[in-house]
Amino acid sequence: MVDRKNVSGISDHKKRKGALVTPFNAAFGDTLKLSPWAKERMPEYLWLGLILLHYGRTTGIERAGNILSEISKKFDSLSQPRMSKILNLTNDEQELLYEIICKHVEKEVLAPLTVLYPNRLYPIFNKYFFIPHLLVEERINTISEAVKLFSPHQSDEATDLRFLALSLMIFSGKLHVMPGMELAISALNEYPYTDHENEIMRMYRPTIRSMEGGMTFDENNIDFSSKFWRDFGMMTPCNPIRIEFPQNTTNYKEFVDDCRKVIEYVLYSNKDKSLAEDKFDVIIGSVNYALKIFDEINENSLGSSILGRHGIRTIIEVYILLKYLLKREAEHPKIWEEYKLYGVSKYKLILLKARESNSIDMTSHFSLPIAEALVNEIRWEEFIDVDLNYFDKQGIRDKSIEVGEKELYDLFYDYDSNYAHGLWGAIRESSMLHCNSADHQFHIVPDIYDNQNLPDTKSDSNKIMILLYTLLASLYDVPVWFKEKYLVKK
Repeated sequence: MVDRKNVSGISDHKKRKGALVTPFNAAFGDTLKLSPWAKERMPEYLWLGLILLHYGRTTGIERAGNILSEISKKFDSLSQPRMSKILNLTNDEQELLYEIICKHVEKEVLAPLTVLYPNRLYPIFNKYFFIPHLLVEERINTISEAVKLFSPHQSDEATDLRFLALSLMIFSGKLHVMPGMELAISALNEYPYTDHENEIMRMYRPTIRSMEGGMTFDENNIDFSSKFWRDFGMMTPCNPIRIEFPQNTTNYKEFVDDCRKVIEYVLYSNKDKSLAEDKFDVIIGSVNYALKIFDEINENSLGSSILGRHGIRTIIEVYILLKYLLKREAEHPKIWEEYKLYGVSKYKLILLKARESNSIDMTSHFSLPIAEALVNEIRWEEFIDVDLNYFDKQGIRDKSIEVGEKELYDLFYDYDSNYAHGLWGAIRESSMLHCNSADHQFHIVPDIYDNQNLPDTKSDSNKIMILLYTLLASLYDVPVWFKEKYLVKK
């Protein structure tokens, strides 16, 4: 879970040009440039990480420090121990630098990197570090172990590596600390000799990370890091994982059957209204439409599916619209008829386009004859204008506010709209799996065989149906047994 103390709330965001801008982005704007440790910088320093991995923290820092100290005396132009810079040195300079490395560590330590930097491209590197008998699998496994160890940017191991990334600048005298920054001075002097269990390291570690991130900020070789991840990723398998959500095993068949009995009861008790009232048509039709959706979710086990989210979104919209129509009818008596004509006009627009199209055939799920009959059911289509706006000029969000259902809109409708529109959040949650491999930077892969289920919507859908039937019961008589069974709070 995200530490809420470290994240901003809605009120902290700044509204600008139709967007909610975070405090960081509002303050820094285009000047803020992100440089992820694992993605862009860690691959550059992995050769030092292999030294830490092989020898352990104390000996590893000591040996790597000796290497960097000697390099600082021989290579004035090399400000940072980045692999991309090392591999771009002249052949003679590479020879000298690799001899320094081999003076302090065995060639086996860096040998795994030859799987990424082959002889045909980097002959000097392979001259010093290629070991013929070292299997490719062994080299890949060692790099994989190092990547997993040093990728988490705030881990103790990654902070050790970030300290070594600063060390060359320290030895060459290119890292200057401003007066008054005693903590930074102390951290640079004491960090390599202090155990991570020591309480002072709680201050030293973030200081080191901050300095490394700042001092190397504008020199990232994105092409080098991208190639590292691409090449190494192609050598290692994906490890997709899924989150297992419990299925709601409640069967709502009895509830659906009871709801149908209520609709039947209300229909026969108000047959006169059914014959003449637009209001009754809209209310009873809308409730029955929502019930059919809920029944499909229940009967077809769609609660944990994408379509289950489509369904609950529609049920919520039906509920909010009915409350809105009921609230507005006192000042707008013809609102029920206009609502029906609004919906028919939407069908008419499709009908007009279909008549001009040659793509509608007998296999299409859009039936032109049925649409034609429905459009002309209330009145002749030549007397029906097509409304291109939201009904009553208000979107569902504004309607939800007007009827006191803003929270229902915010928590459910807005979320499920991501599924209805196929937005990335919904695609990511439902259709892509997390690859639990640091070698692949924990990327995502498609859930081709439908292994990932979703939190079940049936319980929430049932709650909205209860709200709908509570609304229905406030307008028309419903059986007492139904009220006591579902609507009366016990």
